[in-house]
Amino acid sequence: MRMMLRGVFLTSTSPGETAEFYSRVAGLPLEQVGTPGSYVYWRVDRNGIQLAIHEAAAFAAYAHPPLAGSNLTHLYFNIDDREGFLARLKELSIEPFALDDVVVTVEDPDGRKVMFGTA
Repeated sequence: MRMMLRGVFLTSTSPGETAEFYSRVAGLPLEQVGTPGSYVYWRVDRNGIQLAIHEAAAFAAYAHPPLAGSNLTHLYFNIDDREGFLARLKELSIEPFALDDVVVTVEDPDGRKVMFGTA
């Protein structure tokens, strides 16, 4: 039996806003999928792995309400230029949540701590 990671699904009370955040900050080309007025979500597929952002209430009963302060989900993006990334955040008027020599952590619109690091 073959098993592989297929995706990471995030839930949000404002999935469009969260998708815009990941598009602007992480440069992810998220596309809206579905039929407006019905079920809509945002996704990007890279190398067979999908990141998707779903409306929490519509996704599953156990996903609503989202727990903003949860530390159960950590997303980590690899960056090659820490100073360039910090400049990008400044242009977007986003203050880092935490900094160290390797990782810049920001908070997404749902309160998730998202790490961008050079390691």
